[in-house]
Amino acid sequence: MTPGTIDPLLTEKELSAWVGVSVPNLQRMRSNGTGPRYVQLSPRRIGYRKSDVEAWLTARTTDRIGALASVERTSAPAADVGHER
Repeated sequence: MTPGTIDPLLTEKELSAWVGVSVPNLQRMRSNGTGPRYVQLSPRRIGYRKSDVEAWLTARTTDRIGALASVERTSAPAADVGHER
């Protein structure tokens, strides 16, 4: 983005239509931290900067099937199961 230009904000519906992901799925990704960065405009309103969405899409671009899924599985916090305290 060049200096002096405005980075447009997208609504959830606009982002959903642009990337082909449902609004509930965007909400789920936002909740678990796997979606694009967002702006909390008010307690009930979310906006997405176009540049942040483009950066998120670039980070998710891969050249082989399953590459992203394996990265997400290995970066997820491990459950504390079976450990005695």
